[in-house]
Amino acid sequence: MKLSYQQHQAVLFILLTTCLFANESMASIDSETSGTEIMEEVQKRHQQFPYIYEEQSMMMEDRLGERDTRKARRYSRVAEDGSVKFLLLFDYPEEVKGVALLAYRDPDGNTTKYIYLPALGERLIESTGEGSNDNFLGTDFSVENLTGEVLSEHYYARRDDKIIDDIKYLILDVYKAGDQLNKQQILRRHFIRQDNLYITLTHHFDKQGRVSRIQSHHDLKAVDGDMWRANMILMEDKKQEHQSLIKISRRVFSHDYVPEEVFTAEWLYENYPYVEPVEESNIETDDLEMSGEVSADMIEETIE
Repeated sequence: MKLSYQQHQAVLFILLTTCLFANESMASIDSETSGTEIMEEVQKRHQQFPYIYEEQSMMMEDRLGERDTRKARRYSRVAEDGSVKFLLLFDYPEEVKGVALLAYRDPDGNTTKYIYLPALGERLIESTGEGSNDNFLGTDFSVENLTGEVLSEHYYARRDDKIIDDIKYLILDVYKAGDQLNKQQILRRHFIRQDNLYITLTHHFDKQGRVSRIQSHHDLKAVDGDMWRANMILMEDKKQEHQSLIKISRRVFSHDYVPEEVFTAEWLYENYPYVEPVEESNIETDDLEMSGEVSADMIEETIE
């Protein structure tokens, strides 16, 4: 099919725009750029928008193929001092409606997490553990996985760039800051696309230096200038043979959708009080098919 002059010009414009975007993304990155400088640029471009509201579906699958599907809403606010307020509120199925994870991260990176279970009455249960990497509410995600790393708490070692499936990646190994590098255990390895400086793949390591979990981001969309977001996030637990998929069906960047009061215990108590259980209904839920959109096989292909 022969293109008209106008169509030819349109195609040329798209190609030029794509090339310019890729060049601009890498303009400040060269062979001498350190891992920390790369992460600073990644965070500057894709850092948490001050106000984000999301409607999500979450599907967990165990080693036997049994699936558990939930629907939730996510609220987050990021203050100018870097502190973060985060609320994940479950709406479906009925037995988990009102169950919530409420988290606060101060400017120094200290995270406090609370679980609200309406069946236990008006009280928050502080979630304690070794740190911000603890998984929450039966999923394979931690609060840090969803709210981002605190750069000052980590050291980023740059490794050789790689090309995977014709895509160029910057590779960074993540360590806890403070001690000598050769005495530390690697925490994570980030794979950062060079064309948009977005982390699309992260390997999480155990204390023996083995990959224990793999986090991958899919269905990337440009949402504001150089800022990108993934509409699907998959976390695979290799040891437990368990995986969790989050699919975002709606995302709103608006102060009005994230009022300050939703991050309080009082708001949860008032809007999601304990309710006597009723007989099970026949309400159906939309099932997220892992095989069609994101599969473990597909992820394995990208990390070989």
